Amino acid sequence: MNDCDGAFIRHPDLQRLFRYWLGLSIDGQVPLRRDIDPLAVRDLMPNLQLLDVGATPDDLRYRLVGGEIATAFGFEPRGKTRREIREAYVSPDKYDDFDQTSRETHDVARRGVVAYTHDYMTSYDHDFLAYARLLLPLSEEGLAITGIFGALMMSSSTRGFWHGFQPLQVEVPITKFGLRAAITLA
Repeated sequence: MNDCDGAFIRHPDLQRLFRYWLGLSIDGQVPLRRDIDPLAVRDLMPNLQLLDVGATPDDLRYRLVGGEIATAFGFEPRGKTRREIREAYVSPDKYDDFDQTSRETHDVARRGVVAYTHDYMTSYDHDFLAYARLLLPLSEEGLAITGIFGALMMSSSTRGFWHGFQPLQVEVPITKFGLRAAITLA
C-alpha cells in the first residue's frame, strides 16, 4: 500500500470517502462540486462538510455541515465564514488554534493537496476530543480548486479506531493521484 491508494488515511470511513471522491474524477481533473452526492455516502452525512474557498483562510465559507460537526462546534456554522465564526464564537485564548485550522483547510486549495489529520482539539462547547479529518479539493469547472469536501469524525464513537490513538497529519499533492488543477490562490 502507498499514498496513491489512500493508505495514509487511517480512519476506515474516511478511506471510503477518499475512494468515493477519487472515483468522481474525470480525465484527471479535480472532482466537480456538482458531482458530489451526499446520499452516495449516506451513513457519513452527519460528518460531511463542504466549504467554498475564498482568497484567504478567513474567507472559507461552510456550505454543508453535518449534524455531528454542528454539535461539535456547538452552533450551526452553515453559511458562515471562518472570520464570522472567529468573531462570534471563538474566545481570544483559542485564536491561534482556530487560525491554524483555517490555514490548514485553506492550504488544501492553495497548494492542491489532500489532507488527513487525526489529532486532539478543543471544541467550542466541549473541553477536549479526538478527531479524524479528511479534506479534499473540489472544482466548479475542473480547472481551479474552488471548494473543499470532507468529513470530520469525532471520538464520541466507541469504535476501535480511537484505542491507542496517536496524532498524525499527512498532506499528499493531488498530482500523486493523477489529478491536475490550476492553483490560483495567493
